[in-house]
Amino acid sequence: MNEQEYIDRLKKENKLLQDKLAKINSGKQKKRRFRWWLLKKSSVPIFGSRLKKSIGNAINEYKEYKTVSVDTVSDVSSSVIWRITRIGLFAFMVGVIPAAVLVFQTKLLMNQNKFIENQNSLVEADRRSSLVFVMDNVLGDLNEELKYKSVNSKNNISNTLQARIVSLSRAMKPYQYIEDGKLTNEKTSSERGQLLYSLIKSDLGEQSLSDIFYAGDFEYSDLKGVSFGRGVYLKYGKLNYSNLTNANMPAANLGNSELKNANMKKVNLSDADLKRARLMACNLKEAELSGANLTNANLSGADLSGADLSGAILWGAKLIDTNLSDVILDNAIVDKQDWIDYITDSLKLEGADDIEDRYKIKKQGKKQFMLIPKKKS
Repeated sequence: MNEQEYIDRLKKENKLLQDKLAKINSGKQKKRRFRWWLLKKSSVPIFGSRLKKSIGNAINEYKEYKTVSVDTVSDVSSSVIWRITRIGLFAFMVGVIPAAVLVFQTKLLMNQNKFIENQNSLVEADRRSSLVFVMDNVLGDLNEELKYKSVNSKNNISNTLQARIVSLSRAMKPYQYIEDGKLTNEKTSSERGQLLYSLIKSDLGEQSLSDIFYAGDFEYSDLKGVSFGRGVYLKYGKLNYSNLTNANMPAANLGNSELKNANMKKVNLSDADLKRARLMACNLKEAELSGANLTNANLSGADLSGADLSGAILWGAKLIDTNLSDVILDNAIVDKQDWIDYITDSLKLEGADDIEDRYKIKKQGKKQFMLIPKKKS
């Protein structure tokens, strides 16, 4: 390669390098122009045209006079405050509008839920109305069947009618209702109470009653203030959570019955058979239980404050956490000679100390002891 060819090649390479460098510089300039354009465009929504113009005037004034006048500073300050206020209003709108939409949606949802509840109430009311109609038919059939029963039948009814009564008792669900303008706290079923009362008053045979009570469901029955009369048969009755406040049922047979959490305040169960009855957490405040047989009954958690248990049989009764405040136990039968010490020291029952002050134990037989009131000194 001669010298001229070498020079020409160098010129070509130099030309290529210059073109490449020019291309790189052109790209950088484009990027700078784009950034400047983006800054200019974004500055308007961020700073606002008014604030931008004020700042520009202040910069130009400083470049020309090396100082900034009070009017220019005031203009910049007012533009800043105006912009902040605008941004704050925008932020306020951004925050408030979604919140308002959420509140509106919540209100719509609440109205919808209320509408659904009203629908459910209407459906439930309609269902109860139909059950009352069914109950009327069942009781009519019961009356007809008992009318033609022979003396030897002991007023027991057919299995078919028993099954209808059991199904009806299970279908009658408890519910809250309005009483004295207020919604009741506890659920009850007045329909179950009516059905039970009708069965008792129909003079139905004990075998049929036992079968119905054993298979049926009379929990939450509303029997407030009802008067069954003496010797009512409720053995094996499932009456948990029922309302028997002020009910009158002396000498009732409630053996093996379930009365957990039942409200039996001021109930009259004098001389009643409550053997092996489940009375856990039962409200028996001021109840009349004189002469009642509570052998092996479970009274755990029951409230017997102010109840009259004079002459009652408490042999084997479970009394864990039972409230015995102001209870009357004259001549009550118990199964331990140290029964008073047992309820005072071991069980630590409420009201036990007062019983210790008022009563002493008198032996009546090998395994039977009576509570006798102490003579006042």
